Amino acid sequence: MLDKSTKTLACIGENLAAKYLLNKGYTLKCKNFRTKTGEIDLIMQDNQHLVFIEVKTRRYHSIDAALENINYTKRKRISQTAVQYINQNPKYGKLQTRFDIVVLIYDEYTNTFSIKHLPDAFHPVFD
Repeated sequence: MLDKSTKTLACIGENLAAKYLLNKGYTLKCKNFRTKTGEIDLIMQDNQHLVFIEVKTRRYHSIDAALENINYTKRKRISQTAVQYINQNPKYGKLQTRFDIVVLIYDEYTNTFSIKHLPDAFHPVFD
């Protein structure tokens, strides 16, 4: 059993999520894209989709609890940040956009992660 801080666990989770999606044929465009409005953990391309991915890594076995943390405000920040990414990278402007969530559950007793990928998990929020 390893003692992992929350920050270390989150970093490991993001790396595992990226590796998982790369193995599924996605192409990594950016990691941890930050602006004043927010942050997007992973930005990847899946065929004709530019995919904005929120990664949640948890120690406990509840995907629902992890998903509850991606509330309206969080989705709005991700949506606004995605627009800024596209504005800064107009070459991706013709791609369709999608918002995915990847949840990783860490089992501290076996030192393993389970991964759940939720494609098209939410629609962008603007108001």
